[in-house]
Amino acid sequence: MGILRWLAICVLCGMYGMLSIPLYSYIEHISDCETCNGCVHSDNCIALKPLFKDSNYVSEFMLYSYCRVRKQCGYCKPQSICRYLLFLLCNAILVSILYWSGELTLTRIAFGVSTTMLLALSVVDWNTQYIPVEYTGVVLICGLIRLFADVSNWWEYVIGLIAVSGFLYIVNIIGTRIAKRRYGDDEIDGVIGDGDIKLMAATGLLLGWKLNFLALGIGCIIGSIIHIILMKVKGSERKLALGPYLSLGVYITMICGEQLVGWYLNMVGFNSLQ
Repeated sequence: MGILRWLAICVLCGMYGMLSIPLYSYIEHISDCETCNGCVHSDNCIALKPLFKDSNYVSEFMLYSYCRVRKQCGYCKPQSICRYLLFLLCNAILVSILYWSGELTLTRIAFGVSTTMLLALSVVDWNTQYIPVEYTGVVLICGLIRLFADVSNWWEYVIGLIAVSGFLYIVNIIGTRIAKRRYGDDEIDGVIGDGDIKLMAATGLLLGWKLNFLALGIGCIIGSIIHIILMKVKGSERKLALGPYLSLGVYITMICGEQLVGWYLNMVGFNSLQ
């Protein structure tokens, strides 16, 4: 039985890795290609503008737009496969740890697919400070699977869809106004990216509102610590890509979120997550 379980894990890891085949080429394209600044196809390849604000709707779907442009652009071809292999290795390790931490159920498989999407969007967000719609959409679909797998508690997932994302939306509105007054910069679009808000809406449907707040807390704490260190050591700017830290918080919550909340509730005098 153990052999069959690990065989299933290996097959699923391979399938999930194949979902992000264009990732390496895309990152190479936007990070290393100086020619792209003057490329006539750049507007169709990289979406840097918020949706509904003079945005090219097609370019919001990063991987689709990249594959479309790649047919016409010779600079988009990858020069090395090392980074892609590293991504596959990291993905296999993360998914294996996730599956090893619990039974191989439909919910756990949805968590595995979401893990791959979280890793992929973290890489893209770290390089571009933009979260592709495709990855968030897959996480949302996994959330729907979780909803139907635990339909008796459907309200927790529906509330999760709007609770954390709504909270971040309000924080973004208030924080943006404060930032504009403090720094006098009219070019500040927001203190929290639209992609981060959409991501937490999708993960809210996947985890439920309680665990999603836990994921937000873990991600913000880790992000604050790491970014302060980066600012001190490397002189990084104040602006940070929040997606990777939120993704890490979600991943940790998928593995042991209920245990963490249960431990906390027991510590303060309650006995269960429910």
